[in-house]
Amino acid sequence: MALTTRRGLLAAWLILALLPTASRAAEPTKPAARSGDCDLAKELPADADARSRRIACDIPLKYQSDVLIAENVGSLIRRHDMAAWLTSDELLKIGALKDFPGSPKGWLTDDRGDRVDVNYFSLDGDTLISFAQSSLHMQPFGVRDTKRLDPPRPANPREQKLMAAQTLARTQKPLYCSDTPPNLVVFDVEEDHKPQIFVFMMPPWQDDDVPMGGYTMFRMDQSGERILDHYEQTRSCLNYDGKQLKKAQAFYVSHLTSAAPTMFHVFMSLQYRKPLIVFTTQNQLLWKVELGRIQLLDSDDKEFKRARKWSKRIKSEREVVPTSSDIG
Repeated sequence: MALTTRRGLLAAWLILALLPTASRAAEPTKPAARSGDCDLAKELPADADARSRRIACDIPLKYQSDVLIAENVGSLIRRHDMAAWLTSDELLKIGALKDFPGSPKGWLTDDRGDRVDVNYFSLDGDTLISFAQSSLHMQPFGVRDTKRLDPPRPANPREQKLMAAQTLARTQKPLYCSDTPPNLVVFDVEEDHKPQIFVFMMPPWQDDDVPMGGYTMFRMDQSGERILDHYEQTRSCLNYDGKQLKKAQAFYVSHLTSAAPTMFHVFMSLQYRKPLIVFTTQNQLLWKVELGRIQLLDSDDKEFKRARKWSKRIKSEREVVPTSSDIG
């Protein structure tokens, strides 16, 4: 993924304050003390959140924007993917996802702060319509407002563009690690004051199939009809079954395609409810991704010794190893 794309995501989506630009050049690469109250955190705006302050103190400055993006976007992807999963279950219970007009086109999520609305679409002739909808509420947590729309409503212009982007993403052939159609999360954002659409493609998690590779992000123009660039998380597939997932206390992941963990690492750690120990081969650093947080490991961390021993033996074709394996 291009660094400019990831910083654009930060500016467009998260609107989170980072450290002053003038102080960045002199920052050493070693992590600072983990207090959230270091000198760099004090340079943040007074209303900076706890996540920004933690990252300012714990993560080398050159990786801070990437880590902040990964944590926030990864959590957003998980939130929206979970909304689609839970609302579809409720719609299936009431029979709202069958006998709809036209051919199925998928779903779109819309974040409303206290809830995520999910609309389900079909193409009836030449008209894109929403025929069912539901919402995942955060407080109290649960699915509500589940219904079949009668009559269906035509998609608005924004939904038409997002669905065009989703449809285009489905026609692409990136590395994909499942025989089941992908789950997609679609957001419209602004990067450098230019409206764009991002599509995140994830292989689904099933009882007998736990994909650790095959995740892709597409960046498209505002029409959703032209791909500007894309990022593939891995160069190979490795899938586990449900029993292996339950046995593993964590997963060790060698990562080749960026210098810090990505939003997909955060997404996987939240989805599989397991920590990921990530070895970034570009800089030989070890990271821990757990509960939506990215931590740079050092010699004081209990996982470091074992992880460093493992990382020295990594082969390029061996991207993921569960900790239950014999790693020496």
